Amino acid sequence: MSASTPGSGTAPGREPALNPRPLTRSWSRALVGGTTLAVLLVVALHLAATFLYNAPANPVSQRYASSVNRWMQPLFTQNWQLFAPNPVSENIEIDARASLDPDGRLTGWVNLSAQDEAAELGNPVPGHITENQLRNAWFQWLDTHDSNGNPTGANADVMQKYLMAVALERLSGHVGRGTIGSVQIRAITTLIPGPGRTPAQTAPQTRTLDWWSVTHNSSDSSVTQVGTG
Repeated sequence: MSASTPGSGTAPGREPALNPRPLTRSWSRALVGGTTLAVLLVVALHLAATFLYNAPANPVSQRYASSVNRWMQPLFTQNWQLFAPNPVSENIEIDARASLDPDGRLTGWVNLSAQDEAAELGNPVPGHITENQLRNAWFQWLDTHDSNGNPTGANADVMQKYLMAVALERLSGHVGRGTIGSVQIRAITTLIPGPGRTPAQTAPQTRTLDWWSVTHNSSDSSVTQVGTG
């Protein structure tokens, strides 16, 4: 007969495991609830801002116009108005080229619009960035600058940096060796032929912007206008 622990009827090494007390989950419920509430509030805020941004002018949208614009621009901006869409009547090709440091070597003009169009072909669900980011960045720059490239809006500097960032991202695969020192952007606008439009009106119109200097640092790239096109 095997020995047993005094005062027990169970052989040594076979004592039943103690059932640990179940851990409370109140903290996790609170965390999930708080996170869900925060997400719902952000979604509700974004939907409200989007509606006010696109809705016809009214007392509410005018009162909160400054806050709504800060939320929507430049990432969520839209170039159409609710209940009154503005159909596209022109084709815009946006090109860019770069001057490379340290020797000032120039790249050729790169058709940035064609890159986006190629990414859309064959894609059943192209993303908003691929479809609209480049065009919207160009329109936002136009809305905040005059025909000479001088700023006219409060967000002019932001929109210029935004357009430059979009161009730099798309140029990155065409630079090869070297660092981009400055960038030049041009837009070729062609009015879609239609009734009453003459060949002169539908001929391509090219607007070439000044060279913009790119200052690189650890967090982003700042842009400075450095010359004429």
